[in-house]
Amino acid sequence: MSKIIKHLLISSIALLGACSVTMTESDRRVDFDSHLLLAEIAREGQDLDQAAEHYLEASLLSDDPGLAELSTELAHQLGLTEIGIKAAERWKELRPDNTRPHIFLGVFRLRSSGTEPALAEFKIFIEGASNTAAAIERSVEILSSEPNQLGATIILRELVASYPEIAEGHYGLARFNMRDNDFSAALVNSETATILRPDWIEAQLLYARTLLIAGRTEEALALSEKLFEDESSTETRLEYAELLLSSGNHEKAKKLLELVLAENPQLPEAIRAMAFLMLTENELENAREYFETLRSDARYKNEAFFYLGRIAEAENQYLQAIRSYSRVTEGNNAIEAQLRAAHILYINLDDQEGALLHLREFGIANPNYSSEMLVGQSDILIQLTRQDEAMELLSKGLEQSPNDDVLNSARVQLYVLQTQIAKDAEDYQAANQIIDRGLNLYPKNMSLRYAQALLFQEQDRLIQAVRVLEMLVKDYPSDAGLLNALGYLLTDKMDRHIEAKGYLERALNIEPNNPAIIDSMGWVLFKLGRNEEALSYLEQALEMFPDPEVIAHIIDVHWALDNKDTAKQIFQSALKEHPESTHLQELKNRLSP
Repeated sequence: MSKIIKHLLISSIALLGACSVTMTESDRRVDFDSHLLLAEIAREGQDLDQAAEHYLEASLLSDDPGLAELSTELAHQLGLTEIGIKAAERWKELRPDNTRPHIFLGVFRLRSSGTEPALAEFKIFIEGASNTAAAIERSVEILSSEPNQLGATIILRELVASYPEIAEGHYGLARFNMRDNDFSAALVNSETATILRPDWIEAQLLYARTLLIAGRTEEALALSEKLFEDESSTETRLEYAELLLSSGNHEKAKKLLELVLAENPQLPEAIRAMAFLMLTENELENAREYFETLRSDARYKNEAFFYLGRIAEAENQYLQAIRSYSRVTEGNNAIEAQLRAAHILYINLDDQEGALLHLREFGIANPNYSSEMLVGQSDILIQLTRQDEAMELLSKGLEQSPNDDVLNSARVQLYVLQTQIAKDAEDYQAANQIIDRGLNLYPKNMSLRYAQALLFQEQDRLIQAVRVLEMLVKDYPSDAGLLNALGYLLTDKMDRHIEAKGYLERALNIEPNNPAIIDSMGWVLFKLGRNEEALSYLEQALEMFPDPEVIAHIIDVHWALDNKDTAKQIFQSALKEHPESTHLQELKNRLSP
């Protein structure tokens, strides 16, 4: 008998003993039993969402806080926010002295209401705990699995600010920082954790990793070596070996890993580290043996199959590579593995339909990746110039999941691509129709609006192009690329040089080292007759990015400064290097004798 069923039976007996046999209480008893029965039927049938609903209804009819607790935890496991809030509130109502409901409410509030209500619940949980450090550690643990990673980081950052003396908070935040690629913050927080708890090995090891990422390799290795000498545990030796490997000291890492494996020949972490070392050293056969060993470990199975696929692909064993990639069904490498398998089918085996079929079947068998597999199929169809089929595929996927960000982003990019293809073919009627269809679906999308502005420019519909860019700049005032596009159009085509200069100055303040913006600033200064200043900007842009358009601008400025020999010399040299440049070709008549 499962623990849940035992608990529910005990709850039922307790409730029966506490009830008088009145009609109302009898009806309540029937409802309670019915929900428990339906919950168990649903659970046995793997309909866990339905089971959670019935457990919640049963908990609302019971005075047993244990049932409310079970309902809360099940809702958390299943990601059922609304049910979870009701169950946790019931738990809190029945056990007002228990702060544990608040940590679950914190998670549910984060999902439903944002960081502020969630933070309030986490603070109640921590303030009511007998051990603050343990409560913060538990908060880190539950937040680490939240899909809203940014929200989780914000909450933990606030908790650390409220409890700055707790090492566990800084350690957890450093881990979140590493996950978010905020390595400078990770360095600060991991170091703080080591200061607060100097004897905490895990914090010291994390600090060593952040030092290495920060480029402070010698400090990282020195700290790891000291930990290795002072606390020669398997964990410290492995961490030291991985740091040696990451820093390029492969020989020393290999010796250390061999020592660990001699004492622990089946230790998966050591086998994994040795596998990557062999891979780095291009010893593919040895790497294959280590990864083969990891196939039986559930934690590393998917990773092992991925790298077995990479090894097979590198050795042109394409069918074996596909077989290995196909078995990567979870984890960070799952999507790349299937795209690689499809690529092999498409390119190496010349089986385009097989590539499409592989992605389609994987998406059906693994619904968590269905969107990415649809996008992969659409990319193949695009390469096959079957854009209409790609659009139909994405649109059908969005009929099932209209709010899917992956599919919506792919469809937007396909509209942009189709517009560009029609524009390149000078089929402006088709291009306008395509971009209009896209904007009807995504009227606020920046990529589509910008593509429309470029399309208007191509058709010399400059007023409309300016209008679109002005609205974009209004909506995205800190986007240097948009500011540059508007500024350059105004000065190059519209003779609105003062306005243009204002936009370009804003762009340059945001991205002072962007050569495209520097070139535009030089061009507007040239249009304003400030030729010496213009030349300075343009030469700076050319040094950063040797583009023929920039060269053409420099030639124009030299010509205006009456440096005609210099202009011709630059032109002849540039034309040899960029004979197909339209910008240089346009200068021919102007520079002819």
